[in-house]
Amino acid sequence: MTNPDWLGFIQQSIQTHHVQSIRVCVQDSSNVSRSRQVSAKKFLEDVLTHGLSIPSALFAFDSSAVIVPGAGPGEHSGYPSWHLQPDLSTFSVLPYAPGVARIIADVYDDSGQPVQYAPRHVLQRLLNRMKSAGFQLQGSFEFEFYAFMDPSLGAQANGQITMSPVRTDLSLSDRPSLDSTPRLNPPAWSGLQCFSEVKQSRLEPLLMSLLKTLEDMGAAPQVANTEYGPGQFEISYAPFWGVEIADMAFYYRTTIKEVFAQNGLKASFMSKPLNGFSGSGAHLHHALYRPDGSNAFFDSTAQDGLSQDCKWFIGGQLAHARTISALMNSTVNSYKRLQPHTFAPYTATWGYDQRETMIRVPGVRQENTRVENRLPGADTDPYLALAAALAAGLDGIEQHIDPGTPAQGSNLGNYPPLPRSLFESLLALKEDEWAHATLGKDFMSQFLKLRFAEVDRFMRHVTDWELQEYADIF
Repeated sequence: MTNPDWLGFIQQSIQTHHVQSIRVCVQDSSNVSRSRQVSAKKFLEDVLTHGLSIPSALFAFDSSAVIVPGAGPGEHSGYPSWHLQPDLSTFSVLPYAPGVARIIADVYDDSGQPVQYAPRHVLQRLLNRMKSAGFQLQGSFEFEFYAFMDPSLGAQANGQITMSPVRTDLSLSDRPSLDSTPRLNPPAWSGLQCFSEVKQSRLEPLLMSLLKTLEDMGAAPQVANTEYGPGQFEISYAPFWGVEIADMAFYYRTTIKEVFAQNGLKASFMSKPLNGFSGSGAHLHHALYRPDGSNAFFDSTAQDGLSQDCKWFIGGQLAHARTISALMNSTVNSYKRLQPHTFAPYTATWGYDQRETMIRVPGVRQENTRVENRLPGADTDPYLALAAALAAGLDGIEQHIDPGTPAQGSNLGNYPPLPRSLFESLLALKEDEWAHATLGKDFMSQFLKLRFAEVDRFMRHVTDWELQEYADIF
């Protein structure tokens, strides 16, 4: 991409902000951000035009950076170098890292073809299909995450945040460990302080620093507050269009983790980091718009203000709920969040302003009419989560899938259950012919290999729960 407007903006930004190096980033197949850091001179003189090489083995990594046999180009290929081509529209100077900027790249194989299973490319294919259907997509992710005290992270001298004493019994395990398994430190505060003004006032310097940083990056933050769990935050940003929705989520998590680290805190986007407390979601707010700019989900003549396209879009996501769960919740830990009465979905349901359904329809109408898919956990791959929601929703419109009656009250257990584990959801994905046809055989093969490999590693691992439950009685 060599749009002269973006090129001039980047050149000016590098000069104005005294940028010395640029991180060229790509999302791998295991939802991990990989990057190469190049000098500003190298970036301007070479990378902008010719791109940058990257080892193709990175796309064979699971979440522990173990190469999975058959994943990526495969061991028979010798893992040749692949090509990163920066998307100039994603360039951003990092206010919290003086002299550093960041840009997202698309990945191409050694023959110059887009890597079909790269998450960003999967989403772009679905967006092209949506455009052919006469729609544009607008939306944003709403992230929840936990902050944990981390003495190993030194706070900046001019921005140190002092936290109140915390209960040390909230750590994931206080049993002695026989290995080097990582342990989370206590949360940044104790108790349930959801939307607490007193608690938020004590955290105001951190929240203000974070919001300003995101705003300076062009990320359009809107709301930040403490959430339901000890040490839990929620932050949302303004809607964007198309691939920018996922790009912004990609930036958000990295930025939040780095800003919190500078203040002596570890930000965790695990879906369920603490036993007995609420999980963290990445609620996906989204809507379709017509070429004339009107909201395709709104119908002023309907009693509930929802168009037939909106109903069918919801119907598609519900009909494919068990399949898209694997794409929206792609870790073993994700499924510990999906429990009854936890403000997270556990059945395939929809409702008006109902926060335990999978699809919530907020009360706003007209041009702000939208649906909120509450299935993704905070550890979701935003590119694949968005692609999954879009693919299922478009299928609903094309097949005229009826979502059924909206759920009411708290008894949601009589509806179709969502998968209870990553293994169960992967089986549903593997057996779904629609998913293979819609997402492509290359993507499905790669995704299933990598995720099943993680499940296999987990099934071989003896957990703390098993030791605590069985060690003294058998």
